[in-house]
Formats: sequence, C-alpha cells, structure tokens
Amino acid sequence: MTVSPSPRIAVVGAGMAGLACARALHRRGLGPVVLEKSRGLGGRMATRRTEQGHRFDHGAQFVTAREPRFAAELQALAQAGAARPWAPRLPPGSEAPTHPWWIGTEGMRPLVDPLADSLDVRLQATVTGLSRHDGRWRLALDDGEYVDGFDAVAITAPAPQARILLERAGSALAGALDVVEIAPCWALMLAFDTPWELPFDAGRVEDGGPVAWLARQSSRLGGDDGIDRWVVHASPAWSREYLECVPEAVVQWLLSALAERFGAPPPPPIAAQAHRWRYAMTTRPLGQPFLADPAAGLWAGGDWCLGARVENAFQSGAALAGSIADALGA
Repeated sequence: MTVSPSPRIAVVGAGMAGLACARALHRRGLGPVVLEKSRGLGGRMATRRTEQGHRFDHGAQFVTAREPRFAAELQALAQAGAARPWAPRLPPGSEAPTHPWWIGTEGMRPLVDPLADSLDVRLQATVTGLSRHDGRWRLALDDGEYVDGFDAVAITAPAPQARILLERAGSALAGALDVVEIAPCWALMLAFDTPWELPFDAGRVEDGGPVAWLARQSSRLGGDDGIDRWVVHASPAWSREYLECVPEAVVQWLLSALAERFGAPPPPPIAAQAHRWRYAMTTRPLGQPFLADPAAGLWAGGDWCLGARVENAFQSGAALAGSIADALGA
C-alpha cells in the first residue's frame, strides 16, 4: 500500500500569529516549516540586551486576554514558568486595568518560546517572493536560495510586507490588505545610574504630546545592579512624523520631550538607544480573522486582521491553522 506524503506547509513569520498557527498545525499531525527573517522569535514581543548588559522590553509591553482560549493559553504559559502577571504602580489618578496584564518571566520575547517547541523554525530566512514550481509553492530567500515543495503557504508578516509577497505570488488576496492601517512607533531605551524619581512604574501618557508610554524595567525584568532602566514609546503621530530620522536625533528629541512633559529632565543617561518599529500597532484592522485562497494554497493573517493586541495575533494564527488543516483534509 502506498502512503501519501504529508502536506508541506510554510509559515512565514515567527511572531505570535505564525507560531500559534504552526503549533496548531503540528497538533493536527502536520509538519509546518516556519521561516523567520530575524535572529529570534516573537516579532514585536521583543527583549533587547545592550552591549552594556542592560535589558529592555522595547516592543509589546504586556498581553491581555478577553476570550477563554487565550486566557487558558496564558495560564498554561504561567504553569510552564514562561508568563506571570504584571501590576506596576500606575500614574496617580489612573484607573486599574480592566483585564490583568501579563508579561514573560524573563522578558517579552521568551514568552513565545514554548510555542515553538517541536517546531521546525528556520531563523534569518527572509522570504522575498513566492512562485509556483512543479505544481507547488517555491519560496525565494534574500540570500538567493530557495525552499520549495510546499502545498500551502501562510503569511503572518505585517500587512504591508504580506501584501508585497501576495502581489509577487500573483494573488488577488493582495488588494484586500489596502484597508489595513498600521502605525509606527519609536522606542527609547534609557539607563541611569541614579533613579529617575517618577511617582509610577508604568503608564500611558494621553496628553497628545510626543510621549505615549513609559515603563520602568526593574518593575518587570528585575535587576539589583543599581541601574534604573526605562522604555519610552513615542506616540503614533510623532513616530510617523519622524519615521525616517536617525536614531541619535530621536534620542535627543524624546529626552527633550520628557523634560518638558515632567517639568524637569531625567537624570543624565549612561545609555540611550532608539529603535524604530515601522509596523507597531494596527489602527484599522482587516475585520476578519484571516485571508484565504484554498484553491491556490495561500493564506495570510496576523494581529492586523482583528486589532492591535497580542491576543488578536493568537486568534488569527489559530484560525489560520484550522482553515489550512481543513483545506488539506488533516
């Protein structure tokens, strides 16, 4: 008796959506291959360690759960030692969060590590194009190499990047992404050898100025080295206006904005870096969990389908996996 080979599935992107999709496919007996352009997992669920050894969660700041499925996922991550609740001191007068905030125990990026267990994840593999070859999908990589023989491809990159790949594949799905809008964010990482005496450890700034969020890293990452570390997120409007500026200029402008906002400058930083998140926050989602062309073997999804939360990425990834597995008869 001849045994039919298992369908091959490529998942482009190893953020929450891609890993949730790939893990769900794996649990249904399929063997997805995850291709990620970066050196690590998690996408914007990022933790950076500087040359001086300072750690910063400079991307997504926390996750929340509105629906039971993701709430159960967070509980499982907590039991595995990967997640924990975060309840920092908020600015005076702030309302308590409606939903508990969750973070990774050792930073935001390791929060997604358990999702990748038993998966075939290939890092620093930037997909630049898709084409049909011998009836299956071939993925071109930026180093000139190819990976091919895929029956289905799930693209979980940010919407603008997903649109480019869909266009290069000749897919009519590309046009559906025109409704999606995503705002950028400049992130400022600061380290001080004297404490910055603010009366809170984390909170939003909603005065319409350049600064939108601040978080003291010792409230989430710990640290007893006497260094006070902060992450500052600029507002979407300010980040968009200064999107193409050099990081060194952004550092100085945001330090000036902090001094103006709080009436006095922070202590002189011993380290200061700015990082640009070009695709940071969905401001107008697609309005459905994913895009699909089962006849062509193409799917696309991500948080940009449903909203700006990490939970939205998880929901989209899980829904993608269900659609793919059903289409392939798994």
